[in-house]
Amino acid sequence: MKIQIELSGKFARSLLNATEVIPRTLNHLIHEVQAIGTRYHRRTPQLLRQSFGLDFIPEPVLINLCKNSRGVTKESDIYQVPPLKLLKPLKSQLDNLDIYQYAYNFICEQGNLNLTPRDPQLPVFSSDVCEQMGSYIITISEPNYPDLNLDFIQIIWNNSWQYWQNLSDIEKIDYALKSHELSNFFINWDCYLSNETHQKVKIWISVDELSLTLRSAITLLRLNEDSHIRDNTQQDHISTLPEDVSYLVEQYRSRHERHIYPTINLPSELQPDTTHGSQFEFVIHNGRNHGKSRDTIYKIIQEASEFLLVSSYIIEDEELTELICQKSLELPKGVWILTDLNNELLDRIDEQILEHISIPERYRISDERKKSCLKMLLNSNVSIRSGAFHLKTYISDRSAYLGSSNLTRGSLDFNKEAGIIFSNNFEHQNLINFFQTFWYTRSKYQVFPEPNGCGFRLRSVMYSPQKRYGAEFSVESNFLTPAQYQRDVVENWRNLPRDMEVRIYSRDFKPSQEMAVYLNSNTSVFINSSVSENNRRFYIERFNLENFHAVDNLHAKITILGNRVAYIGGINFSFNSYYNSNSNSTLYDLMYKTTDVNKINQLINQLYLLR
Repeated sequence: MKIQIELSGKFARSLLNATEVIPRTLNHLIHEVQAIGTRYHRRTPQLLRQSFGLDFIPEPVLINLCKNSRGVTKESDIYQVPPLKLLKPLKSQLDNLDIYQYAYNFICEQGNLNLTPRDPQLPVFSSDVCEQMGSYIITISEPNYPDLNLDFIQIIWNNSWQYWQNLSDIEKIDYALKSHELSNFFINWDCYLSNETHQKVKIWISVDELSLTLRSAITLLRLNEDSHIRDNTQQDHISTLPEDVSYLVEQYRSRHERHIYPTINLPSELQPDTTHGSQFEFVIHNGRNHGKSRDTIYKIIQEASEFLLVSSYIIEDEELTELICQKSLELPKGVWILTDLNNELLDRIDEQILEHISIPERYRISDERKKSCLKMLLNSNVSIRSGAFHLKTYISDRSAYLGSSNLTRGSLDFNKEAGIIFSNNFEHQNLINFFQTFWYTRSKYQVFPEPNGCGFRLRSVMYSPQKRYGAEFSVESNFLTPAQYQRDVVENWRNLPRDMEVRIYSRDFKPSQEMAVYLNSNTSVFINSSVSENNRRFYIERFNLENFHAVDNLHAKITILGNRVAYIGGINFSFNSYYNSNSNSTLYDLMYKTTDVNKINQLINQLYLLR
């Protein structure tokens, strides 16, 4: 059992003075020596001793220090090429040191927590603000937590444990079956403390913690729900189960008759309308004098006559959602949507959970729109699947768009966005095929409305291991996944003459180490101005960039390498997982690639709209 506790208090930061330092251990220092040494080709223990003034340390001792800093016991484990004693590369932990200018704390009635500068729960501090109110969530797996009142933690732990133990088996099964995850589930409840006060907590239970009887009943009920069958064969199977398991299954069914959801499959043949003219067009919108993305996407949706395929990382624009719902009643092959309903978002918009959690003010309006749009789509029987989809594509039988525009008001009306439209050509059909592949092999959940009309339910999409993990995307396609895009950029940049201009437009900019070596004075980078000044300065100094520009509302994703190759689509130029834990490699998305000089020049001629 784990318990999440949301504490109310204030975040505080204090400027570190010249005498205050961040503690560094010997292991940390040796780690940095290896990181710098391997970066600059000083990759043997002997070269480390010579290059860093470590001659006073015998080589065997230095090797032991290297092993300790890496957490290994065998000398061979520190080498990439053991016979040559070439050390494995390490990443420095000292990059972006400006974040250590402050010490951070969260102060509440129950204690004072020391926070790290990289804590994801830290709010954004403006330059002259040192304190701000907020909430901080801790997770405990035992009845204590450093720097917090022990009695407070023990009361919550003991009361939560007792509350869980007092639940009936049927209630435990119901919580497990309603969970968005297969391996664990949670329970929101108010833990009452002394003096008539209470604390909101979330109790997390792993399915593995349950008794064998409960696990067996849950597994059978899930299988029955996913198979969509209730027949005599199933009843015969139940009769062969242990008596305690079959009793729980029948008891649960009698109290919670479950809705049987249909299997949702795309129509077998989705093709472009061959009577429609062929089209290939770059579309760049700046939200001002050169139009809005809304007009382009509205036209694609409105002109659909057979089917509509939509993938948007976020869906919160009610006007276009209403149009999609209207088209779902008209199109013979229906409307199909891929989006990303991550657990944090689900918790904020699910009717059953909403009342138990506190929502930061910045999310409230956006979440209400997401909730409204999801409800409209489900009420119109639109087929929706959820997964790690960052893809922004809108496809009909008439035309197809791939680009950077989400179904949000900012993206549709204000942002600088870029995309490409195909119609009745190879790319149009290829984009349809990619959508089908994402639907069948990359989606995680099918989304259904609850039978009572309140809220929704996610049913896990089950695949065979080969279909789930074995599906690969064609390397011959002009559409590239994040991993293919990264490899392709590196390969083409490596072969690009150094005097050719490289143009990068992205909301974010985090090049991989392989890419960083090719950055020079002929590289022009344009990123969203929301990136902090400290981070911009860090990029400029670290990569020695002279042409680094911050652009208001920039959301387009374009990379152009000279006049050799161009990429446009939905993938940010963000590849270094050290800088960004939510790297592109974890998301499903596409970039379009072209080596056609005429098309590249067409794109270059429109770039002024993004500045």
